Amino acid sequence: MNDERPDRDAELRLQIDDLQERMAANRADIDSLRGRADEANHRALVIEERADAADRRADSSEELSADDRRRIGDLEEHVDVDRAMILELQADGLISQKQAAQLQEALSTSRRIGAAIGMVMANRKVTEAAAFLTLTRASQNSNRKVRVIADELVNTGDISDLPA
Repeated sequence: MNDERPDRDAELRLQIDDLQERMAANRADIDSLRGRADEANHRALVIEERADAADRRADSSEELSADDRRRIGDLEEHVDVDRAMILELQADGLISQKQAAQLQEALSTSRRIGAAIGMVMANRKVTEAAAFLTLTRASQNSNRKVRVIADELVNTGDISDLPA
């Protein structure tokens, strides 16, 4: 009977080692999926900014070209795909409801940030990158989120408080 005990202990150790390896692999998979979700969110923000720029261009001209309509359609498709990916990751339990809500919030607020960037670009005659830098500096100087500053700017149209 004592001979069975070492065999049983060795078998249990092997099972524990196997489970630990599987847990490590699962953790790596989850980290990879979270990284993909972050990338999808970033792509969605970039795409929405581009869509906003296309919308602004469309507003400034009376008629969209076929190429502009195609690009806007493509951008909107990418946003829909990224939203679907967020929902899929949440359904699979890979991101929490809170994380999904944060990603959805990021998607919805990016349009307002894009509009604020457009206002700064038009008013100050600067590039998109320079306009975004202006908003981020205002955010850092006032210790408020960029989206809050963008909301105020879009609602009031007043950019006089922004740094030069």
